[in-house]
Amino acid sequence: MITVTRLAKVYSQAGRDIHALAGVSLEVPAGSVHGVIGPSGAGKSTLVRCLALLDRPTSGTVEIDGVDLAAVPAGQLRQARRRLGVVFQHANLFDSRTVLDNVAYPLEIAGVARRERRERALELLGLVGLADAAGAHPAQLSGGQRQRVGIARALATDPDVLLCDEPTSALDPRTTDEILDLIAALKARLGLAVLVITHEMHVVKRICDTVSLLEGGEIAESGPLAAVVGAFGSRLSESLLALPGELVDGDVDVLDALTPGREPALEATARALGAAPRIVAGTVETLGGTTFHRLRLATPPGFAPGALVTALTAHGAHAQEVAR
Repeated sequence: MITVTRLAKVYSQAGRDIHALAGVSLEVPAGSVHGVIGPSGAGKSTLVRCLALLDRPTSGTVEIDGVDLAAVPAGQLRQARRRLGVVFQHANLFDSRTVLDNVAYPLEIAGVARRERRERALELLGLVGLADAAGAHPAQLSGGQRQRVGIARALATDPDVLLCDEPTSALDPRTTDEILDLIAALKARLGLAVLVITHEMHVVKRICDTVSLLEGGEIAESGPLAAVVGAFGSRLSESLLALPGELVDGDVDVLDALTPGREPALEATARALGAAPRIVAGTVETLGGTTFHRLRLATPPGFAPGALVTALTAHGAHAQEVAR
């Protein structure tokens, strides 16, 4: 488990203080994936650097199973980092080394004997599906394969926590899903606590159990995936279940979180009104184990938008009239 408590980072620039992180707190249990999203300049890169101990936090704690890594003396920093594996946007492999030697590199730095680190590297390459590529060089691999090597290298020291900084933003959609599925499988198999920094909603929807929105160095919204999606009108809900098209006065936005045995609110409302609202835009997605209907409806002729909102709400949905 990784627990971050009131983490702050202040940089001095041109005679003034820049608060890159302002009291960030979050918790990622073992065997789960937490996503952190936010706009450029929100503090995502600074958060990763502080968690990976590449930068010292100004204040706050970064605990792994109760041990505060932020308080580790400088002389013990290398050993402390072994509890963390980091996967970057670009794999940053050594071109002159084979795939096997790239994966073994952290163990070489740690002073592990050659035979032991070779065995460990081969084991990890098998784990990420690249057992046959041990003797290849990075230039011979695809982007997805290089990222797999980067993941294997991050696991070399048997870490408790895996930090992933935009791990799929340089990959095509198919390869992105392959890498995300690999991370999810490793999380389950190894019991890792995984924190993913991303700007892609697809990443959050595919593998994250919990998610936080980082803005201005602070956590603006956070929670389990189903809970944040179900928070009608929140920024995370709007981002994760975005609807296309322009807003039109008089339309009604709807969020319906379905529970077993309950009729969808749209069907119940159409029957109660005796008229079916027209679906202007919509999506149906299952996130965090809950199926959500996200709709934009045109009010049926002869009805006011308020009547449609009232009927939808009475049948268990969240609804509000669109106002541009």
